[in-house]
Amino acid sequence: MDLRKILEIILRRRWIIIQAFLIILLSAILCSFFLPSRYSSSAKVIMETSTTASSILSSLDLTNLAQSRLTKSGTEIENRIELATSSPILDKVISRLQLKSGNGDLLRHSELKTSGIISSRIFTKPYLEVTQVNDTDIFKIEASAADPKTAAMIANTLVDVYIEENLRQRRIEFANAKSFIEGQIEVSKAAYLDALEEIKRFKIKEGTVDLNTEINEAIRKVTDLLNEKEKGIIEINKTRAKLDTLKDQLGRQTGITVSSSAISENPQIDHLKKMITDLELNLAEILTENTPDHPDARIIQEKIKKAKEELAYEVGVFQKSSQDLETFEREISGMEAHLKCVQTDIDKYLSDLYTFPDKTLTQSQLELKLSASQKLYSSLLEYLYKVGVAEAMTLSDIRLVEPAAEPNINKPESPNMVLNGIVGAFLGVIFGFGMAFLIDYLDDTIKSQEEAKQHNVTFLGVIPRSKRRESPIILKRDPKDPFCEAYRTVLNSIRFASLDKPVKTLVISSSFQGEGKTTTVIDLGIFICREGKKVLIVDTDLRKPDMHRIFKKPNTTGIVNVLAGDADIDEAVKKTEVEGLNLLCSGPIPPDPGLLTESDKMKELVKGLKDRFDFVILDTPPILAANDARILAGYTDALVLVLESRKVTHRAFSQALEFLKQANIRPLGMLLNKLAIGKITYYYNYHYK
Repeated sequence: MDLRKILEIILRRRWIIIQAFLIILLSAILCSFFLPSRYSSSAKVIMETSTTASSILSSLDLTNLAQSRLTKSGTEIENRIELATSSPILDKVISRLQLKSGNGDLLRHSELKTSGIISSRIFTKPYLEVTQVNDTDIFKIEASAADPKTAAMIANTLVDVYIEENLRQRRIEFANAKSFIEGQIEVSKAAYLDALEEIKRFKIKEGTVDLNTEINEAIRKVTDLLNEKEKGIIEINKTRAKLDTLKDQLGRQTGITVSSSAISENPQIDHLKKMITDLELNLAEILTENTPDHPDARIIQEKIKKAKEELAYEVGVFQKSSQDLETFEREISGMEAHLKCVQTDIDKYLSDLYTFPDKTLTQSQLELKLSASQKLYSSLLEYLYKVGVAEAMTLSDIRLVEPAAEPNINKPESPNMVLNGIVGAFLGVIFGFGMAFLIDYLDDTIKSQEEAKQHNVTFLGVIPRSKRRESPIILKRDPKDPFCEAYRTVLNSIRFASLDKPVKTLVISSSFQGEGKTTTVIDLGIFICREGKKVLIVDTDLRKPDMHRIFKKPNTTGIVNVLAGDADIDEAVKKTEVEGLNLLCSGPIPPDPGLLTESDKMKELVKGLKDRFDFVILDTPPILAANDARILAGYTDALVLVLESRKVTHRAFSQALEFLKQANIRPLGMLLNKLAIGKITYYYNYHYK
């Protein structure tokens, strides 16, 4: 659709646009006068992430208890906004302020938070809205009411209730935490006491007080016994060696006295003498660099002392060997008996040591259980203390930033006369243009030449719509008048369309009644008469004749009388005030007009009129109303259809053409009547058609 087409639609539907614009604009202005005044007031609160209490609790390592909501996301903020308008909070606000509806009952919470562009300005009930200020942690609580004081009170009361509810919920959380921890403390305490009792029973059963001490003592005793066993074995071996040596010496000696040569030949004595000599040399070397009290000197001195004692002992034994042989044997027997006892003790302590791993494992498990229950019990006690401290320091993380102020009673939020007028004008323009284009889209009537030409029928011309209080009859019009020029164009088009067979008898019809076919018949007849021709206009609409009324002639005698034989043609034809223009009225309406039209007399009459006049024009009933036009078209030279612009629809015109096609009649052409043409368009058509 090009711009010219759009402008045509706007011009064609301009009154619809103007009416819609005025109706909506005036409605907006009138509504603004009658709508009740509304006042709006808003308060701002902030959801804090850090407070003095949180700083103190942080220093006590209690931040996680007091600041469980520090990390905020978009969902958290939306949740806070939703909580601010939840039913429990709104019910408290309604109850405190006693907000009532029009019927005197308290408002429901759903009514308080329900608003709308239309309802909020028509009804006087209060409402509120909570929104986030841009991308901050600040919430804006806006209340609206018919009274400025009420609007401010609603916003401030909602802030108070919201903060109170927030604080109450946080305290409930701490109370629930304390209750849970106290219950867990009792459980952990019982577990701790049970662990202590199990360790006690274990120690009684195993007969132990300190298992680690007992293990260490047993290991020490086994070590001592092993050392004692080793020493006993050494002593036994030494004694056996002495006994063997004594026996050997006694076996070689003939007397009781031992000679000095025998003593010198004793390996043990010789060994001890050499060892004493070596030790004394070592001692002398040490004393050259250290004092006699030096640990190394004392050790060597002790070894020398022991070696001398052993040497003295060996010499004495050797000297007393004859008397001490039995003594050595008794000593060996005693030492073996003692060694056996030591081995028995070693076996006993080793047997005890073998049982210690199982006891240690069991005791470790019991001690681990005791330690875990003790730590849990201690942690719960500490956590209970922390929760108590956090509960005592509980503060709301919602803080009032800006209270709602009472708005000026002389400056209501709505209605806004200027804004409503602008909106009304804007909506009026939009609605008007929308209605214009919608009606034009739904309008199936033929509105222009282009639309008329879509039906593949020869287009003969356009007859413009006459002005108001101006007769469509061209009788008194100037021949140069554009209206007359339009009929000249139509007449020339008829002649051009029938060059092979000049038209002398012409049927003028239409799809519906009132499309201007009768006026077209008269104006064409007048225009042809101005060419000096003799023209006859025949009113063949035997159902609703109208020619006699236009020409102000009596309808007592007409074509019906001629066909009935009651009058001849010369008597029935009447002259009009237009020179050369004659009129044959319909006459009295017959009982069966269709039968009369289909008669052979009608056919003969039409042929006879052709010989008597230069041009005969027949005015027939509409094609869709009666069959007369199709019948009479078969008696004449041509049929021309008249279409009234913006009245006949495409569907109706197509149906009329289909009726003609069924009768094997092809119309000579069609003309578009009563077309509203602008001055510029018509001037163009007038000069360049």
